[in-house]
Amino acid sequence: MRLDFYARNAEITGEFRSHVEPRLEALHKHFDKVQGVKVVINGQRNWRSVEITVDADGLLLRAEERSDDEMTSFDRALGAIERQLERYRDRVRDRHRRAQEVSEAQAPDEGEEELEIRRVKSVSLESMTSDEAVLQMELLGHDFFMYRDGETQQVGLVYRRRDGGFGVLLAE
Repeated sequence: MRLDFYARNAEITGEFRSHVEPRLEALHKHFDKVQGVKVVINGQRNWRSVEITVDADGLLLRAEERSDDEMTSFDRALGAIERQLERYRDRVRDRHRRAQEVSEAQAPDEGEEELEIRRVKSVSLESMTSDEAVLQMELLGHDFFMYRDGETQQVGLVYRRRDGGFGVLLAE
């Protein structure tokens, strides 16, 4: 698991790291899909805010808390992340349970498979290079990203290949 620390108008002390790192490692033990965690400390006058962003295999969780010291802010933000992870696990568990109940209740029809579109989403296509699109995809933690090529104005889609590389699809 990758841990990244950033500070704005604040300092990341050894005491803070020793307080934070074991708690973040525990996240990985409880939810094995956690790939990376970004912790940002922001200092302003009499308070410190801590923002935690967790990349859990495409699931992006974020929490930000503010108090008079960074330890308290971190503890509160981590609590919020843990509640989000618990809600996510509950939803996945419930979805799996409902799917099992439905499959047990329905007798499968030979050769008949119904495809259902469950969500339609509109996106505005930003003009960028394929390298910038890959970077944006990585930042979002997604497996694909649509964009408009800055030079040709073609609609493109970058995607993560099974071999670990990236691919680009361009519309004609």
